[in-house]
Amino acid sequence: MDKTAVILAGGQGRRMGGVNKALLLLNKETFIERQLRIAREWTDEIIVVSNDDDLLFRLSAVKELKLIGDSDEYVGEGPLAGLHAGLFAATRPYVWIVGCDQPMLDGKAADFLMERMTRGSFQASVPNINGRTQPLHGIYRKEAASIAGALLASGHRKLLDLLERLSCIEVEQAEFAEHGIAVAFSDDVDTPEQYDRVKSLFPDDEGVQRSKS
Repeated sequence: MDKTAVILAGGQGRRMGGVNKALLLLNKETFIERQLRIAREWTDEIIVVSNDDDLLFRLSAVKELKLIGDSDEYVGEGPLAGLHAGLFAATRPYVWIVGCDQPMLDGKAADFLMERMTRGSFQASVPNINGRTQPLHGIYRKEAASIAGALLASGHRKLLDLLERLSCIEVEQAEFAEHGIAVAFSDDVDTPEQYDRVKSLFPDDEGVQRSKS
């Protein structure tokens, strides 16, 4: 395979009561358990980037999973630092980057993003859903790691700054629909209301959070 999946599982979700969103439950799986299951259908190289020691400990028993934190010089510098670390650690040329708050991943969407990127020799391919560019769910070439690192070194922290410096294609919502791909794959959960909306897709969901015991 020539592709890697990277899950960025940052710190605590302040609007979710301080719980790491990777550990929210959906249909009896944590978000990250669900993401890992879907990612394994897409590739055999999966990396989780997190500075949350509790989460890393929970995942330490998972086989064939690489666990890393931000690069030492950029610890705590936000999603761009996590993206940089994930790209740097990947051993394959194409890297599927996703945030841990996106539980509805779809390998078909990742394949389509990669196909659109390679068709035009772009360095990145990200969805644009409802007019919103989503840099935390896309396919990046591994070579983008050096550009992300240069941005961090110069004090830039915004993901959109990275996209501006890459040759990037934004794949519109209508294109996914034309290929039978539901755009829920990029839905993120930042608030209790968004969490309730995602849980409503699973009527039998218990809707509780995984305890830290």
